[in-house]
Amino acid sequence: MENNKEIEETLSFISKKLHGIDYAFIGSINLHVQGFEIIPRDIDILTTPEGIKEIDRILDQFRVKEICFDESEGRGSFRSFYNLNDWEIEILGNVNNLYRDKESLKKKIFIAFEEIELPCIPLVHELETYEKMGRMEKVQMIKKFLRDKSS
Repeated sequence: MENNKEIEETLSFISKKLHGIDYAFIGSINLHVQGFEIIPRDIDILTTPEGIKEIDRILDQFRVKEICFDESEGRGSFRSFYNLNDWEIEILGNVNNLYRDKESLKKKIFIAFEEIELPCIPLVHELETYEKMGRMEKVQMIKKFLRDKSS
């Protein structure tokens, strides 16, 4: 999984399958796509409550857990899980997440990664989310990356 080619192939597959659906990559995969030298542990995707149903229909052969509503730890989102090319994929259909703005998808940007354009949440918004979650290691990592990038 540490191979960028494997990541690229998996993200390309997802991107083609989800064409036309409102979604964006978040979490460690988003950081990786935007230039962080980290190995993502999974692929997290943010979508709408309607989008998660459509994604579930498209990725049904890879499903490992049915859609459920999760209110734990302030999530307030529909969640579903899939396994594709040994990658755990988690889909979040944001309803009322305490950490991630309900309008996050309106802020998405497209990032060129290898030979594909991927919808991602901007780093400043990921930073805000990690701050709200109290994940200070990620906060410091993003702040340093943004500082270094602007130098």
